[in-house]
Amino acid sequence: MGRFFKQIVQSARTSSKGNVDDFLGCLNINLDDIPSRGIDRWFELEGRTSKSNVQGQLRLKLSLSTEQRPAEMEHMTTITAHQTILEKFIEHEIQSLPSNSYSWSGTLSSEANTIIHQHALQNDITEVQEAMCNWLAYSKEHMQYALDYAFLYKLLRSLDKVWVPSSLSQDYEELFADSLCSFIDFCLALLKKQRDLFPPANKAAYYRLEYLLLCLDFIYHMKFFKTCCPFKKELHREVIEVIKKGTLDWYDTVYALAEPQVQSEEQQVTSLVSLTDTLNTDIQRAVKYYHKLYQNIVKVDYFTITYKQLEKLIAEDVSRAMEEVNRNIKAHVDEKDEDYNVGTSLFELYLSLKELLSYKQYLSPNDAKNLAIANYHHWFKYCVQRWLEIAQNKAMCRIKKSVELDKKISLVDSMVKHSTSAVDTSCCFAQIREFWQKLDWPDTMGSYIYVTKVTDDITKGATYYADVMHDKLKQNGYFDDEGQFDVTEQLCITINDIEHVKKSLKPLPQTLGYSEIYHAMEKAQSSKSAKQAREALHSLLKSADEDMSNKIWHIVQRVGDKMRPDIKKFVFHLTWAPQSVPADDAICPLMEYLDNNLITLNNSLLRANFDRILEEIWNVVLNELQDQVESNDGKDPVFYERLFDALEILIDFFYADEKGLSMDLIMSENCKLLLNYLKLNKTSTEELIELYYLEKLDEQVHQESSAFGILNVKCYYSQEREKLCIQVLSASNVIPLDSNGLSDPFVIVELCPKHVFNRYEPKQTKVVKKTLHPLFEEHFEFVVSVGNCRHRGACVLFTVMDHDIILTNDFAGEAYFSLNSVPGLSSDAGGFDKIKQTSLILSQPQASSGNDLFSILEGRGNCDKTAQELTKKRIQLIEKVQSQS
Repeated sequence: MGRFFKQIVQSARTSSKGNVDDFLGCLNINLDDIPSRGIDRWFELEGRTSKSNVQGQLRLKLSLSTEQRPAEMEHMTTITAHQTILEKFIEHEIQSLPSNSYSWSGTLSSEANTIIHQHALQNDITEVQEAMCNWLAYSKEHMQYALDYAFLYKLLRSLDKVWVPSSLSQDYEELFADSLCSFIDFCLALLKKQRDLFPPANKAAYYRLEYLLLCLDFIYHMKFFKTCCPFKKELHREVIEVIKKGTLDWYDTVYALAEPQVQSEEQQVTSLVSLTDTLNTDIQRAVKYYHKLYQNIVKVDYFTITYKQLEKLIAEDVSRAMEEVNRNIKAHVDEKDEDYNVGTSLFELYLSLKELLSYKQYLSPNDAKNLAIANYHHWFKYCVQRWLEIAQNKAMCRIKKSVELDKKISLVDSMVKHSTSAVDTSCCFAQIREFWQKLDWPDTMGSYIYVTKVTDDITKGATYYADVMHDKLKQNGYFDDEGQFDVTEQLCITINDIEHVKKSLKPLPQTLGYSEIYHAMEKAQSSKSAKQAREALHSLLKSADEDMSNKIWHIVQRVGDKMRPDIKKFVFHLTWAPQSVPADDAICPLMEYLDNNLITLNNSLLRANFDRILEEIWNVVLNELQDQVESNDGKDPVFYERLFDALEILIDFFYADEKGLSMDLIMSENCKLLLNYLKLNKTSTEELIELYYLEKLDEQVHQESSAFGILNVKCYYSQEREKLCIQVLSASNVIPLDSNGLSDPFVIVELCPKHVFNRYEPKQTKVVKKTLHPLFEEHFEFVVSVGNCRHRGACVLFTVMDHDIILTNDFAGEAYFSLNSVPGLSSDAGGFDKIKQTSLILSQPQASSGNDLFSILEGRGNCDKTAQELTKKRIQLIEKVQSQS
């Protein structure tokens, strides 16, 4: 080869004109370096010696051949021989493999490749013919040994790349077309059994399925296939048919495997559960694995095809079986066979069908319509009714048994105790709720009847438990009147147990889906129906809650009743302790008694129940204090001061720095009244009188009715003269007190209270005859200090009287004017001309309610002259008003 290129170089250097060209470089190539298939590449130019300065590259295309033949010549026997040689080498490689054939990459040994290449060269086999031979040989062997689809896919792409029309003879085209059709049929047959051959859990098998579909899809898109196989069915239709046939065959197989040997009802249902679970697993695989491949590669909706086919098949089998089951249930119910039980396998079947229907979310809206299992729950109506009846009977038995075997246990906090019966009962209700949640009845509106049943069963069970626990206390003598009473742990546990079970009713509206039912009924029927349903369900809960609360209150009230005698005794000793003993000391025995009992209650009761009992005990203490006050009316202020201080101590005790009762509960209306009554009774007479006039001033401000007329006055204080100046101007609409329908009015002006203005006698205006609208225009002056005017309760009492010559004067009305804010106290008022007229609404005194300031003052009338003077005068005035009317 070197000599050959040397001659070329020498020839190139000498031109036809005898000129010598420059030397650019040479090449030396060994024949061993040329592969049997030839070579096409760039080579670096070399110099003649190491000192030569040569650069550049030369591209050469070299090949070896024994003879030259026309390209259009083709010999069938040569192609067949080449294919046969290739098949032998493939078989040899497969048989030499240590593992499965599909794990082989399709690569032959170097020796085999050399022979194949030499044979192709020596027989002038073209590139497209060689590619065809590769496909024919490998696809043929694949029918027997299952080669790697990725390698076959690669062969198809290589063949499609080199094929052009007329590059193969008609015989070879037919041979190639037959091979492709055989391969398609072979692959479709495998797809029919894909669940067994290509399980998605096996990654290698799933990978093979992917490339099998890629091969099929590529064949149908090949230029050759479209040209030579124009009448072949579309791949989309072929795959759908195969999927349907394969799914039907698979269903028949799994149905046969699940079918029981003995045809009992229970075993039939169990076999359907197993069958449905198998379908769910298959559909789950379809969603997660198969559907993606089919959709992405061959554009086939694998999930929709298989799901609609399988749900229809299972619906037919389950509906047929459930007809027989429902007939049996109805027959036993009609016969009132309480021992007849509905097995759990039916519930498992319901759940399996529910799961199967849940996959419809992956269907299109149109495909999701009219599914055969859409109303699967209708098959289980009798079953649900029977399940709920059984659940109720078992719950009642379990509650009764749990109370009989009751044991004390601690939950959450070792200081707060429940018994095992409360926990068992609550768990029983929780299981019923959990059952309904798992059932998840598809027909929301139709579930109302079942939800009502579940609610009724649970509430009946809860009230039954409260009754049983209450009766248990009764049997143990808790409600007996005889015997000593002590707050025991058993009493506290019983209250806690009922409260614990009562709390288990609270989650029912949410866990049973009340609001969803109301919404569905309102949407499908009317708001009236929804309202009726709401009232029915909540009435069940309310009734149970009230019954259980009443049981707790009955027990709690009994605690108060049992403690009342001791509390009464301690309150009596508090009331009649010597006056020298402070309230803090006198109340100690009562506080110790309460403290000892409340410690036990607090340690053993739940907070809600402790608050209930604490409130009841507080009411007992309050009532006993009230009884002592009412039975000792008219005592001196020291007596009431002791009880007032004691009540404040008790309020702090029961409040306990926010750890006891809330202040709202403590400060009930009775407590406020008692506290105010004690506060007033412990107050001095002069302070009470001042409060009395403050009360009258407040009534004057809020007076609205002017039925007794209006009095117009002016008042101011002159600091310069230290005088209170009062001007009585006129009155209007004075009530007629004479037989002629008129009156002879005059006004008495009096400064109150008397202990502040004890040196000032009342003054009065002239009498204005025969009128209801008298004009007085008189003024009066009182020498008083600023301090007197600003004293608490300081006021002017205007009394309008009707003058009578023969009999005593009649009372027409009265009004109060406060001196605390009279003009002139702070700055110069400037005289009557600068002062605005004040219109006071006249009123008439009313009889005492028996529990007000006046009554307290009246009670002191026997021992207090000041109180007697005020009350006697007011009582006479009230009697006069009553006699006038």
